[in-house]
Amino acid sequence: MVRARAHQLARARQSLETHLGRKPTEKETAEELDMDMEEFNRLLRDANAVSVVSLDTRYSDDDGEKDVREIDVIRDQRSQDPLTEAQKRDLRSLLTKGFTRAEQLIVVLYYYEEMTMKEIGATLDLSESRVSQMHSSIIQRLKAQMNSRKKEFAI
Repeated sequence: MVRARAHQLARARQSLETHLGRKPTEKETAEELDMDMEEFNRLLRDANAVSVVSLDTRYSDDDGEKDVREIDVIRDQRSQDPLTEAQKRDLRSLLTKGFTRAEQLIVVLYYYEEMTMKEIGATLDLSESRVSQMHSSIIQRLKAQMNSRKKEFAI
């Protein structure tokens, strides 16, 4: 029953996407299926639960030389791309180069740790307004640095 309803949902979405020329909203899909939003949300929850796949299943149906299984192509959400991590580290060191320790902490805490000015002030034992002033000064210096290095970044 759940799989049949999941297929019904997929058909309705595909039909609406073809008709509208874009992905339909949840409300449009619910109307197409003649359901209220509560019933539609229940269908969505149930439909997402039916996507069970054996990890031993072949990933593609072509007759390639390699025998690729589902388990071979599952993305590990916990691992980080080493290239991306190196780029982030390099960017952080470039951004904070020449700054005092407090200024470096403000940049890291605000942009990387997503802390508020008030939280940063409490952490560094500064007032929120002082953190804001320092942040403004840092941004001005970064803009000046970037403007002086524009030619390096021109494509």
